[in-house]
Amino acid sequence: MNNLSPNHTMMSEQQIESQLHFLPRVSAILDREIWIKRDDANGDLLTVGNKQRKLRYLLTDAMRKGADTVITTGGPNSNHARATAAMAIQLGLKPILVLGGQKQESKQGNYLLNHYMGVEVVFSGASTHKEMEQAVNQHAEKIKAEGLHPYVIGVGGSNGLGSLGYVDAYAEMKEQAAAQNVQFDWLFVSAGSGGTIAGLIYGCCLHKDATRIVGVSSGQTVTDIKAKIVSCLEEATAWKGDNQEVHLDDLPVYLHDEYIGEGYGCPTDGGMEALHLLASKEAILLDHVYTAKAMAGCIDYIRKEKVRPGEKVLFWHTGGTPGLFAING
Repeated sequence: MNNLSPNHTMMSEQQIESQLHFLPRVSAILDREIWIKRDDANGDLLTVGNKQRKLRYLLTDAMRKGADTVITTGGPNSNHARATAAMAIQLGLKPILVLGGQKQESKQGNYLLNHYMGVEVVFSGASTHKEMEQAVNQHAEKIKAEGLHPYVIGVGGSNGLGSLGYVDAYAEMKEQAAAQNVQFDWLFVSAGSGGTIAGLIYGCCLHKDATRIVGVSSGQTVTDIKAKIVSCLEEATAWKGDNQEVHLDDLPVYLHDEYIGEGYGCPTDGGMEALHLLASKEAILLDHVYTAKAMAGCIDYIRKEKVRPGEKVLFWHTGGTPGLFAING
């Protein structure tokens, strides 16, 4: 795989910064020092969230390769798909979304936002990440035959190149933390398609931090999400070309699938408790698919005293709030 070329800096050098701040009321309730990284507030409603950081690299690559169309996939209410469509439009590229599941009768959440943007949406009936990837690649071949030049982005934008967005994000967080004289013992984050947490792990290694990273799966088994993280790390180190070796099994990284509940996208009691806690005490919204379950894992670690008194916790908010409006309160 080639290393990053100067052309890859076209979008990726544009600064993305989200706030890092202390959660005073939640910290008092849980009796631990808890901070939050606000990637839920790093853009406008259409582009906000963790996907923006990955897409800066991926869409730069698309433009470098002369694409006129960006095609991606995800669940019916995918945050990644919505953000990809919005950023493609901003670059003058045509977005096509090949979403899993069946066509929805009502337009809510991200599906409604895609409708407002006039995005072409195809429902493939796929239910797994593998099936979604197959469907998007098949559709890409179809539109190639029609004369378009598509750039395919997989589920969540999670590959080595996309993960570099979160290597950058970790460095950003380190600068902010140093300015506030804080060093984190724990970092909790949602592990959806694997690219975000892979970038954070890579960034942690580059900074030689001892921070323990906890990834809470939103739908995949630990075995599957671990395999995806390893793949992203291998690809990211090849892109970076810095000879850094990252061996997941040798690192203080803990992956969990027991907070998923009945399945991907299904609210859990623990997740909704976490959502209401942050909303009522800090006026910060989580989403039921990803961040609420990740925060539920964080709360569980604290209640079980895996996070000891005096240890500092960082909760990385990856966004996803528009998806919250696809469920009933």
